[in-house]
Amino acid sequence: MRIVLFLLIFLAAAPVFADDWQVNRVRGEVTQQIGGTWRQVSRGEIIPTNRYVRTSENGRVGLIRGRETIELEANTQIRIKDAGADLMTTVLQDFGVVSIEAERRNVQHFSVQTPFLAAVVKGTRFTVRSDNSGATVEVDRGVVQVQDTVNDLVVDVRPGQDATVTKQAPLLVEGRGAVAVFSFSGKPVINGTTIEATAENVEAAAQASKSNNAGGNGNGNAFGLTKDNGNNSANGNSSNAGGNGNGNSGNSNAGGNGNGNSGNSNAGGNGNSNAGGNGNGNGNSADSDDDDSAKTNNAGGNGKGNANGLNK
Repeated sequence: MRIVLFLLIFLAAAPVFADDWQVNRVRGEVTQQIGGTWRQVSRGEIIPTNRYVRTSENGRVGLIRGRETIELEANTQIRIKDAGADLMTTVLQDFGVVSIEAERRNVQHFSVQTPFLAAVVKGTRFTVRSDNSGATVEVDRGVVQVQDTVNDLVVDVRPGQDATVTKQAPLLVEGRGAVAVFSFSGKPVINGTTIEATAENVEAAAQASKSNNAGGNGNGNAFGLTKDNGNNSANGNSSNAGGNGNGNSGNSNAGGNGNGNSGNSNAGGNGNSNAGGNGNGNGNSADSDDDDSAKTNNAGGNGKGNANGLNK
């Protein structure tokens, strides 16, 4: 009888198996799906393989297994397909934000899969953000292999870098350090495209990057009011047509660099203006009571521009 009693006490006090995922912290509303019903998750519960776990807008939950953790932020839903602590663990992320702390090993044993990309690791800390338009992987420590499962591309992402795949664009890696994107067949690919990285294609991409400036290169006109320092900053409509185009803007605000030609005022000063970023142009201010010099007009693009307004 004593032996039986001892066994019962021992089993009741036995710790969770090392390959079980256990809830170690819960905040707000966190539920799991059991038999088609969503039930509140409690601290200390075991989350078995292939079970849905979801956080509400005020919910947070942390799961732990040995030295590995899975953390879910608000409005997140996952399933864990677990083959055991010594084999591959896969987090199927439907949406939301998931952070992983994976134990370092010599083989890839942990992955997060979204509808757009998969992140596979040997051991690291990283975060995956996913919604219905795309997914992004941010690396805090170690190296994460990110696979663009839509366009069959792969890249190693390091700390300080992030990799994004969207419905509109293939795998793009941003941040500090070198980037080497490959197709699943092993061919190098230009970052942010599905174009093979031959010498000719790389040169063509570099030339295209030089000729296309955000905001467009062209002529812009700004009309509005200048402020105390005579600076105009016009919000205009600049075009981007192969780097060249025209833009007209209105409703200018204080700000900018340059000199303007005064008309019907004491503003005084002649010089060049910046119409939309980089370029030369003429700025005209009128009907002013002060002696401040009229400054620059920023018209929202690169090129020449004219600014007409009042100095306050």
